[in-house]
Amino acid sequence: MKINFFDKKCQSQTHRHKFGICDQPPPPETPAYLDTENPSDWIAIVENSQEIEATFTAIDKCIEIRKVDGSGGMDKRCDGMLTYANCLIFVELKERKGKNSGWVGDGEEQLRNIIRVFIENHGIEDYSSRKAYIANNKKPNFQTSQTERMEKFRQETGFRLIIQNTIKIE
Repeated sequence: MKINFFDKKCQSQTHRHKFGICDQPPPPETPAYLDTENPSDWIAIVENSQEIEATFTAIDKCIEIRKVDGSGGMDKRCDGMLTYANCLIFVELKERKGKNSGWVGDGEEQLRNIIRVFIENHGIEDYSSRKAYIANNKKPNFQTSQTERMEKFRQETGFRLIIQNTIKIE
């Protein structure tokens, strides 16, 4: 069965100059969402200087993606995606401290999986700009020693991996 990554019930739009993407702690069934009012809740900060209309689609806890092994469980998913013009950005939100807590590896695995499933269901030919963000509000600028990981990710997925919590819409 084809998975619809553009389900309207999981989407919200904004053209605000600056907004956040949030993922509240429990209850665990609440999907990620856009916010314009409470910057202290923002895990990812989206800077949209040209005020382009962007669509955020919550994926985790909104779009059903089952494991292919037939176990019936949910597969690994990132929190959401931003789309505008011919741009596609997958976003994984993390709220973890520490260099060795594994959040970068976990985020990368979730992004790799969702990119694979998205390509199987929609293809990526229509998107000239393809990015994947791991955003962590506890470690907003975490680029150190990730160059090899980021390059390997780009070669294997066709997406540019960015590990920071500021997303620029341009």
